[in-house]
Amino acid sequence: MTKAGGVGTAVELDLTDPKSVEKGLKQAEKTGPIEILINNAGIITGLKPVQDLPIEEWDKIMATNVRGPYLLIRAILPSMIQRGFGRILNISAPIKHLPKASAYCASKCALDSLTKAVSYEVKGTDVLVNAVEPPFLDTEMHQGGKKPEEVVAEILALAACEPGSPSGRVVKIA
Repeated sequence: MTKAGGVGTAVELDLTDPKSVEKGLKQAEKTGPIEILINNAGIITGLKPVQDLPIEEWDKIMATNVRGPYLLIRAILPSMIQRGFGRILNISAPIKHLPKASAYCASKCALDSLTKAVSYEVKGTDVLVNAVEPPFLDTEMHQGGKKPEEVVAEILALAACEPGSPSGRVVKIA
Protein backbone atom coordinates (compact mmCIF):
# COMPACT_ATOMS: atom_id res chain seq x y z
CA MET A 1 0.00 0.00 0.00
CA THR A 2 2.73 2.46 0.90
CA LYS A 3 4.58 1.59 -2.32
CA ALA A 4 1.52 2.89 -4.19
CA GLY A 5 1.58 6.14 -2.22
CA GLY A 6 -1.03 5.17 0.34
CA VAL A 7 -0.90 5.65 4.08
CA GLY A 8 -1.78 2.98 6.56
CA THR A 9 -0.94 1.45 9.86
CA ALA A 10 -1.05 -2.01 11.33
CA VAL A 11 -2.63 -2.47 14.72
CA GLU A 12 -2.97 -5.51 16.92
CA LEU A 13 -6.41 -6.17 18.35
CA ASP A 14 -8.74 -8.94 19.46
CA LEU A 15 -11.50 -9.06 16.84
CA THR A 16 -13.86 -10.75 19.27
CA ASP A 17 -13.63 -7.98 21.89
CA PRO A 18 -15.53 -4.72 21.22
CA LYS A 19 -13.23 -2.67 23.51
CA SER A 20 -10.13 -4.01 21.78
CA VAL A 21 -11.66 -3.18 18.38
CA GLU A 22 -12.47 0.39 19.47
CA LYS A 23 -8.96 0.89 20.88
CA GLY A 24 -7.32 -0.53 17.75
CA LEU A 25 -9.42 1.65 15.46
CA LYS A 26 -8.56 4.80 17.41
CA GLN A 27 -4.91 3.89 16.99
CA ALA A 28 -5.35 3.24 13.25
CA GLU A 29 -7.24 6.50 12.72
CA LYS A 30 -4.22 8.52 13.94
CA THR A 31 -2.95 8.39 10.35
CA GLY A 32 -6.29 9.59 8.99
CA PRO A 33 -9.83 8.33 8.42
CA ILE A 34 -10.29 4.70 7.49
CA GLU A 35 -11.57 4.65 3.93
CA ILE A 36 -11.00 0.99 3.13
CA LEU A 37 -11.69 -1.92 5.45
CA ILE A 38 -10.62 -5.40 4.38
CA ASN A 39 -11.91 -8.04 6.78
CA ASN A 40 -9.41 -10.82 6.18
CA ALA A 41 -9.14 -12.61 9.52
CA GLY A 42 -10.48 -16.12 9.62
CA ILE A 43 -9.91 -19.42 11.36
CA ILE A 44 -10.81 -23.01 10.68
CA THR A 45 -10.36 -25.45 13.52
CA GLY A 46 -12.08 -28.53 14.88
CA LEU A 47 -12.44 -30.46 11.63
CA LYS A 48 -15.03 -32.86 12.98
CA PRO A 49 -18.58 -33.90 12.15
CA VAL A 50 -21.02 -31.36 13.55
CA GLN A 51 -22.23 -33.75 16.26
CA ASP A 52 -18.64 -34.09 17.56
CA LEU A 53 -17.70 -30.41 17.35
CA PRO A 54 -17.52 -28.86 20.82
CA ILE A 55 -19.73 -25.82 21.26
CA GLU A 56 -16.66 -23.82 22.32
CA GLU A 57 -14.99 -24.51 18.94
CA TRP A 58 -18.15 -23.44 17.08
CA ASP A 59 -18.31 -20.24 19.14
CA LYS A 60 -14.59 -19.47 18.58
CA ILE A 61 -14.92 -19.82 14.80
CA MET A 62 -18.10 -17.74 14.64
CA ALA A 63 -16.59 -15.08 16.92
CA THR A 64 -13.55 -14.62 14.69
CA ASN A 65 -15.12 -15.12 11.26
CA VAL A 66 -18.45 -13.31 11.77
CA ARG A 67 -18.48 -11.29 14.97
CA GLY A 68 -15.06 -9.77 14.25
CA PRO A 69 -16.05 -8.34 10.86
CA TYR A 70 -19.38 -7.20 12.33
CA LEU A 71 -17.61 -5.31 15.14
CA LEU A 72 -15.23 -3.63 12.70
CA ILE A 73 -17.99 -2.69 10.27
CA ARG A 74 -20.17 -1.42 13.11
CA ALA A 75 -17.37 0.78 14.43
CA ILE A 76 -16.13 2.17 11.09
CA LEU A 77 -19.37 2.54 9.14
CA PRO A 78 -20.69 5.74 10.79
CA SER A 79 -17.61 7.75 9.76
CA MET A 80 -17.71 6.30 6.23
CA ILE A 81 -21.36 7.29 5.88
CA GLN A 82 -20.66 10.76 7.30
CA ARG A 83 -17.82 11.31 4.80
CA GLY A 84 -19.88 9.87 1.95
CA PHE A 85 -17.18 7.40 1.01
CA GLY A 86 -15.95 4.00 2.07
CA ARG A 87 -15.07 0.56 0.81
CA ILE A 88 -15.62 -2.60 2.83
CA LEU A 89 -14.35 -5.93 1.55
CA ASN A 90 -15.07 -9.12 3.43
CA ILE A 91 -12.86 -12.07 2.52
CA SER A 92 -15.12 -15.06 2.06
CA ALA A 93 -14.16 -18.58 1.00
CA PRO A 94 -14.35 -20.70 -2.14
CA ILE A 95 -16.03 -23.49 -0.20
CA LYS A 96 -19.28 -23.29 1.68
CA HIS A 97 -20.21 -26.97 1.99
CA LEU A 98 -17.21 -28.92 3.28
CA PRO A 99 -17.77 -32.01 5.41
CA LYS A 100 -16.31 -31.73 8.92
CA ALA A 101 -16.08 -27.94 8.62
CA SER A 102 -19.65 -26.97 9.45
CA ALA A 103 -18.76 -24.00 11.66
CA TYR A 104 -16.30 -22.57 9.14
CA CYS A 105 -18.73 -23.02 6.24
CA ALA A 106 -21.60 -21.51 8.22
CA SER A 107 -19.41 -18.56 9.22
CA LYS A 108 -18.47 -17.78 5.61
CA CYS A 109 -22.13 -18.03 4.49
CA ALA A 110 -23.02 -15.65 7.34
CA LEU A 111 -20.27 -13.25 6.23
CA ASP A 112 -21.68 -13.26 2.68
CA SER A 113 -25.15 -12.48 4.06
CA LEU A 114 -23.78 -9.73 6.30
CA THR A 115 -22.10 -8.23 3.24
CA LYS A 116 -25.34 -8.12 1.28
CA ALA A 117 -27.44 -6.83 4.19
CA VAL A 118 -25.03 -3.99 5.02
CA SER A 119 -24.80 -3.03 1.34
CA TYR A 120 -28.58 -2.49 1.32
CA GLU A 121 -28.37 -0.46 4.53
CA VAL A 122 -25.83 1.97 3.04
CA LYS A 123 -27.33 2.23 -0.43
CA GLY A 124 -26.94 5.74 -1.82
CA THR A 125 -24.04 6.70 0.47
CA ASP A 126 -21.10 5.73 -1.78
CA VAL A 127 -20.05 3.21 0.83
CA LEU A 128 -19.60 0.00 -1.13
CA VAL A 129 -19.69 -3.34 0.64
CA ASN A 130 -18.60 -6.48 -1.19
CA ALA A 131 -17.23 -9.90 -0.39
CA VAL A 132 -14.33 -11.51 -2.17
CA GLU A 133 -14.20 -15.24 -2.74
CA PRO A 134 -10.55 -16.00 -3.52
CA PRO A 135 -9.36 -19.38 -4.72
CA PHE A 136 -7.61 -21.68 -2.28
CA LEU A 137 -4.53 -19.85 -1.07
CA ASP A 138 -1.26 -21.22 0.19
CA THR A 139 -1.31 -20.03 3.80
CA GLU A 140 -0.69 -21.38 7.28
CA MET A 141 -4.36 -22.38 7.38
CA HIS A 142 -4.28 -24.21 4.03
CA GLN A 143 -1.28 -25.59 2.18
CA GLY A 144 -1.38 -25.54 -1.60
CA GLY A 145 -3.12 -23.24 -4.03
CA LYS A 146 -2.26 -19.76 -5.24
CA LYS A 147 0.09 -17.52 -3.35
CA PRO A 148 -1.75 -14.66 -1.62
CA GLU A 149 0.22 -12.05 -3.58
CA GLU A 150 -1.26 -13.50 -6.80
CA VAL A 151 -4.74 -12.26 -5.85
CA VAL A 152 -3.89 -9.00 -4.09
CA ALA A 153 -4.21 -6.88 -7.24
CA GLU A 154 -7.77 -8.09 -7.87
CA ILE A 155 -8.75 -7.47 -4.26
CA LEU A 156 -7.26 -3.97 -4.30
CA ALA A 157 -9.05 -3.23 -7.58
CA LEU A 158 -12.34 -3.88 -5.80
CA ALA A 159 -11.26 -1.59 -2.98
CA ALA A 160 -10.62 1.15 -5.56
CA CYS A 161 -14.05 0.90 -7.22
CA GLU A 162 -15.44 4.12 -8.63
CA PRO A 163 -18.48 5.74 -7.01
CA GLY A 164 -21.67 4.05 -8.13
CA SER A 165 -19.99 0.67 -8.63
CA PRO A 166 -21.96 -2.43 -7.67
CA SER A 167 -22.27 -3.26 -4.00
CA GLY A 168 -23.53 -6.33 -2.16
CA ARG A 169 -21.71 -8.78 -4.41
CA VAL A 170 -19.69 -11.88 -3.67
CA VAL A 171 -16.93 -11.61 -6.25
CA LYS A 172 -15.15 -14.82 -7.23
CA ILE A 173 -11.46 -14.52 -8.04
CA ALA A 174 -10.06 -17.27 -10.24
